[in-house]
Amino acid sequence: MRRRRRSPYSCIKALQRSREALLGLALLTIGLGILLNLVADLLGADLAMWIPSRPGRYALGGGLAVVLAGLAVALFYSSSESQWVQMEIQIPYHLPFREQPRVAQRRSYGVTTYARRAFMRRYGKDSSQLEDWLANWRRAEAEGISFQHFIAEDNAALVQCLVLYALHRYGDESLGSQALYGWWKSELPATQLAAADLPPSLGDNLFLHADQRIDEWRLWWPKGMEITLEPEDSENPFPRWRLTHRHYGHVEVRWSPHLSVAGKGSQVWQVLTQRLRLGKRSRLFIIGTRLEAQARFRWTFWPGGEDFHHWATGLLNYLEEALDWGYYLHTRTDRLVAMQDQRIGWMPEGTSLFEKLQEIEGRLERLETSEVPLGYEPLFEETEDGQGSRGATSQGSKVAGEQGGIALDLEEEPTEEGETLVI
Repeated sequence: MRRRRRSPYSCIKALQRSREALLGLALLTIGLGILLNLVADLLGADLAMWIPSRPGRYALGGGLAVVLAGLAVALFYSSSESQWVQMEIQIPYHLPFREQPRVAQRRSYGVTTYARRAFMRRYGKDSSQLEDWLANWRRAEAEGISFQHFIAEDNAALVQCLVLYALHRYGDESLGSQALYGWWKSELPATQLAAADLPPSLGDNLFLHADQRIDEWRLWWPKGMEITLEPEDSENPFPRWRLTHRHYGHVEVRWSPHLSVAGKGSQVWQVLTQRLRLGKRSRLFIIGTRLEAQARFRWTFWPGGEDFHHWATGLLNYLEEALDWGYYLHTRTDRLVAMQDQRIGWMPEGTSLFEKLQEIEGRLERLETSEVPLGYEPLFEETEDGQGSRGATSQGSKVAGEQGGIALDLEEEPTEEGETLVI
């Protein structure tokens, strides 16, 4: 189960909203009743002159009460609500000397994995697209054009492709077959959209076509909901996405036209280059894109709208967890601790991590100095010259030989050169 910074499904918050709504309805009803009473008192004598029969006056008063009650109910159910989330996507573009340009990968930040795959398939090695890209970059550099301006169009298409991937995964987990027992399961009736069913600038995304089998690609989508793109202005390469349900509201995704570039001393640079080995003539540009997703609900309390509200709110949270750099930093330490807890194993209550490591170290030392029972492979094998060499050990343990300590495999990731660094 994923961890959220804020939970829209909090029972306490839901109870507070229900109480506020009921209180508002009660106050509105009382106010309309007082108003109706005043009107009846003021017009009582005149009504007797115009409508002499008492049943007629009662019918008129009852009709007026029904109209006012209907107005109160309409105002109550037509109340709207909105939720939003702000995100920032960081993409590190790595330009090695005389090698294929790529997106530097940081596996724990999943954005880089999807972006790297899509970018390198779009600009494949020895392809004409890559040659044109390199020629355009050399020409732009000679003219003094900064990388963020040069990459702006490609970055816009790549970021939209990443958001589309997040929509695809969320659709599978909320509306598809795998949503049956999932956390994001929704009761909305769903359908599948092909790439040709999307607006042209999305369905024709070059990174999407390069990375997917476009004829087989399908997006799970709520029935009765449309995707439209609304252009912002000439300076913004991102159109505004509007995901509209015909009854219950819409989700809107807006993008900032201004790209940020991370400096070498920034936290973004330090985290994304921690396992990246840059050559002397290699170049790295970390481009940040800011966006905001907002869900606006109509007829908030109308029966049947709850499923859409649940799905749209879950979409906002899913986009934040999948794309936002701030959310990644916020949960990075917790993920690292959970991973190490899983690797170290069960610890008795009251035992510290240091004591656990000492225990593991002692067991390894005893295993090295004692006779090995049958069925276990030796840690050292005797060679012809009488020197001991390291033999096969269990795959999960790593021992630091010189210091007699334990090297913890905190997080293994391949570097750009294919080697593996253990930090």
